[in-house]
Amino acid sequence: MALGVCKFWRAHFGFGLFELEDGCDLFVDVSQVRRAGFSALTQGQRARFELGSNASTGRAMAINLQLLEPIISPEVTSTAF
Repeated sequence: MALGVCKFWRAHFGFGLFELEDGCDLFVDVSQVRRAGFSALTQGQRARFELGSNASTGRAMAINLQLLEPIISPEVTSTAF
């Protein structure tokens, strides 16, 4: 698994970038963040993840995220209607 830090998060677009230890950037989609139990990422959030590829574009992306302590990103909350 790779390690990275959230470089930025664009909630209105549903994606962000992790900066990897070697200085490269890696795309992360909101679907992977939600699968990890969070609604968004916060700049500076550290995470461990696997390298995968986007099914529609074939580009590299972070999958199977595990946020690392301290967790500064917001958790998913259920909404009742």
